[in-house]
Amino acid sequence: MKLLRSTFIAFCLTPGALAFTATTKTLSKANVAVPAQLATQLQMIGIKSPMGEGIPDEDEIMKEKLFRQVLQEIGVVKDYLDYITEESIKATFGGGMKADEEAGESFAQVLAEKAAEAESSGDNIGLFGGGDADSSSTSMEDIKETRYQPKLRSDLGSTVLISGTADATLLKVLNNNFFGQDNINNFQFSKIKALVENVALAKKTAISREARYSGLLDKLSIEPSSGALPTAAELNGASSWIAQISSNDAPTLLPQVAELAKNSHELKHVLVLVTGVASNVVEGWDALEAASGDTLQCTLVAVGELFAGGKEGGLYHVGKLADATVANPASSGGMSAKEAYQLLGHALALESTANQALTAYSYSQAAIDAVSSPYAEGEFTARDDDGNEIVDEMKEVKMYGRLLQGLRETGFTRTAELDVLVEKGLEGFQEFMANPPKREDSYIASKAARDEEDAKIMAILDAEIAKDEAKKKAEEEAIKRQEIEVIAQQWAIKEYSLRSIGGDIAPSVTEMDFIKSVWNEALVEAEKTYDYINSDEYKKKLERSAKDSQGSENKLFWNGMDPLLRKKREKMVEKVKKQYMDLLSEEELEAIILSE
Repeated sequence: MKLLRSTFIAFCLTPGALAFTATTKTLSKANVAVPAQLATQLQMIGIKSPMGEGIPDEDEIMKEKLFRQVLQEIGVVKDYLDYITEESIKATFGGGMKADEEAGESFAQVLAEKAAEAESSGDNIGLFGGGDADSSSTSMEDIKETRYQPKLRSDLGSTVLISGTADATLLKVLNNNFFGQDNINNFQFSKIKALVENVALAKKTAISREARYSGLLDKLSIEPSSGALPTAAELNGASSWIAQISSNDAPTLLPQVAELAKNSHELKHVLVLVTGVASNVVEGWDALEAASGDTLQCTLVAVGELFAGGKEGGLYHVGKLADATVANPASSGGMSAKEAYQLLGHALALESTANQALTAYSYSQAAIDAVSSPYAEGEFTARDDDGNEIVDEMKEVKMYGRLLQGLRETGFTRTAELDVLVEKGLEGFQEFMANPPKREDSYIASKAARDEEDAKIMAILDAEIAKDEAKKKAEEEAIKRQEIEVIAQQWAIKEYSLRSIGGDIAPSVTEMDFIKSVWNEALVEAEKTYDYINSDEYKKKLERSAKDSQGSENKLFWNGMDPLLRKKREKMVEKVKKQYMDLLSEEELEAIILSE
């Protein structure tokens, strides 16, 4: 973080960056949560507008306000995540700031010692960044910048059985040993057994170069299934079981799953994905729920139709099945297969998903569009034609979207993300907003230090911006002064000529002496002239003159021509007529005058 701040300061203090920072202010996390403390300028950087180069119109200004408000709302989420992260650290490592101080060590020192122990214990890193055979001990990964500590299940065992699917995304999560994939500490599977109807097709989709290099092929066994569910013999040796069934088969198969699980002496964790669910009730779950207990943990994940495409990391919702509503505008009616299998794999790791019936869906396009706008309240309240406030029916959808965005921007792992969504849910965030908890001294101290550092950065930036603006203003004043002096000199020379012709100046007075004697008067007149030629009135006059003079190249006189030029040409016409009246026609006379 210190390196990041230093780099940011170095960037902002370069001449090229000052133009960027001149119109911006940075918000600290403390200010984000308190709208009354906001004191930012619109960040209209590089905006083009029909009104002119770099001049924002009302639409652009409103877009900027909406964007800033969304960022502010995400900032509140990040404060909430800071809080629950602090609480999870205390729950995992024990004690708080006061207890650590009494023991002679600060909380940060305790964490540093645990990090040193992890390094000295010789924990190895497997091929392509995954964990080695034993990744249960505390590692450096646990004490990284995002330190939220989800509660993980115990006794997942070394063998996991999959039935009804052999999806590559799910296998990748369970393998837990590939570069870029979050390490799940309680996944220590040495054998992954998949029972499918079409073995050839399953191998074609599951076996890839990635699977070979990550070590998945050393663990994976794909075998033909004997039916929709494995037999008791096929369950032998498995301590965890993931099954996929359809909603049509659920009333029949879920009780059978419960019976198989109860009769198995080794099975401790059952996770069932039910597809095609269109309500908040899955028939047969009651039998599986009854089988759950201390020795057997069962989880149900109900989704709509799985669809191909989509990408990992999209917006989705996960919550209690019983709380789901049928007519839900936020639901797309299904879920991306990649996202569903990611969720399924991580759900097996978490204690918060045990003995739960969950539902999940990908966001509809209407929900995605809603998330990009702020809550419809305060300045952004929507009203009908009569001026009555329109209730924001998408507010909870927006809040959930903010929660997802905050989790990902803060760097939570996918396992930690799912734990927050299931364990805390939207209700936890709403409770935090309604009743902000009193923070512990350690949190307040760290936040105050961070805000102080932010204030120092802003002070440096403001000083540099003020210096740059002062320099720019001084340069503009110098240019203006030079232009006024040139106009003053021209005015004085003209006055000298006029007064000399009128006999108002003695012959002995030179032009230079006259200019010196009237210089103060010349400056006053020059400033008046400068202000006039830079006024809107003069610009409009020039525009009218240019418009009137269009096509005047072949005319002696035209509307709006300069009075002096008109008088000069009138005298020339009179003179030429006297000399050549008897020799030339009117057209020839006009041509002679225009050539002058």
